[in-house]
Amino acid sequence: MSNLSSINLDNEYRETRAALVEAGINMCDSMDALYRDWQRWRLKSGSRIALDARVAMNADEWWARHLAQFRSLIDPTRVAARADRVRKDGVAAARPRTNERKAAHG
Repeated sequence: MSNLSSINLDNEYRETRAALVEAGINMCDSMDALYRDWQRWRLKSGSRIALDARVAMNADEWWARHLAQFRSLIDPTRVAARADRVRKDGVAAARPRTNERKAAHG
């Protein structure tokens, strides 16, 4: 990957992180730690040696896969499914359990 790709991944990180925060998904600590790892690997491969370029490319591919996973958390289908689960959990929590109903009528 070129330096431009590195810049694109950096921008994608910022946009994805902001979208996660806006969606109320608390993944920033994990995402930030992985971002720092990626940055550290990129800096270590800063020389022009072919082996280091390969390390940087592998680090970029690794980071791109992680970004895709984080983006999937804000996919509209997944967001809708989470909202549905929260709604169902709220309904289930509001309903008395079978044992509680028997004791109440007891």
